[in-house]
Amino acid sequence: MTGRDGMVVVNVRELLRKDYVPALGTFAAGVLLDIVGLTDVWDVPHIEAPESWHLVPLAAGCLAMLGARRHPMLALAAGTCAFAADLVLGGSIAFILVIFDLLFSVGRFASPRARAAVTTAVFVLVGTVSVVGGLATGQIRIAVFLVLQLTSVLFVPLWWAANIRQQQQIGALDAERIAGEAVVAERAAMARDLHDVIAAHLATTAMHSGAALAMPPDTGRDRAALQAVRTSSLAALEEMRSMILLLRAAATSAASSADRDAVLPGGLDRLPDLVAAATAGGLRVDVRTGDVPDIPVVVAHTVYGIVREALTNAGKHAPGSEVDLDVRRAGGRVTVTVTNTLTRAGLDHQALSAGTGLWSIRERAALLGGELTAGRSGDRWRVHASLPTAAA
Repeated sequence: MTGRDGMVVVNVRELLRKDYVPALGTFAAGVLLDIVGLTDVWDVPHIEAPESWHLVPLAAGCLAMLGARRHPMLALAAGTCAFAADLVLGGSIAFILVIFDLLFSVGRFASPRARAAVTTAVFVLVGTVSVVGGLATGQIRIAVFLVLQLTSVLFVPLWWAANIRQQQQIGALDAERIAGEAVVAERAAMARDLHDVIAAHLATTAMHSGAALAMPPDTGRDRAALQAVRTSSLAALEEMRSMILLLRAAATSAASSADRDAVLPGGLDRLPDLVAAATAGGLRVDVRTGDVPDIPVVVAHTVYGIVREALTNAGKHAPGSEVDLDVRRAGGRVTVTVTNTLTRAGLDHQALSAGTGLWSIRERAALLGGELTAGRSGDRWRVHASLPTAAA
């Protein structure tokens, strides 16, 4: 009941603002113009009547304005009849305001066919009256004056309405274009996330299987390697499934960053899983994580991606190395530092390194307004990122 009442209040306010206020304002302005004597302004045959009679067709024209938004052609027809009655009384400047508004409403709200018909009729009327007026008076200046006067009264409101419609169409096209570009950018980000996630899991799978194949058969060790391969494969399938579901949803509606972060796994709460997987792969990881309370989801997702990429690279390029992981918050920034000792290159196939991992996490940090550096520091490899929390 409350919602229904609230909706009624909103509709009444919109009706007052869009229909009643212009009509009442036009009537009030017309009354003032009639009071100051701006009546009997047209040099046409008319009946002699008190000036107050002009208020009757003016009121009828203002009533027609109330329906101009919903039925512009009917309102214009009613206003034309009221104008004819006002012309019989000698005409008034006040009724020009009514005609102007009714023609503007036709230009804004009528169908294209109706607008074309009214515009054609206006041009025919302007031309006919100008020629007849010029021939009747024998003066070209009268014809020119009539053209300028009638054009300002009859054609300007149609032109003004057409200009507003054009601006609205341009705005709608711009909004559609921006929305399309946002969808394309969002899907590109999803594809990048999917690549990083799947590449990391596949690299882990390849390293475990490669390590098992490089050593003599051992039932216990081989079963542990198979278990690690299975765990990594299932995690890759789960994350791929989540991404595919999100992409299918985005086919019917644009997916937001919040939607992506909600579907894609990966946050500070899953850092222990990354450490456990890295340890199972032979790395010796020392974790030092400070207090990181209530950081935005997009920042947490980026931190997860950076740690995942750093640990994956350590496992690929320096198997069995010692890794130090440090994640903490200092003021308005979150810092991530991953260092590992340098050992003999552990890649046994070039497909294990696509060369895009560091570029991807560096781009993610830059998108948040942060920075990421990666390179050799003494006898260790160091990845360091600093991310602002406010940027999210």
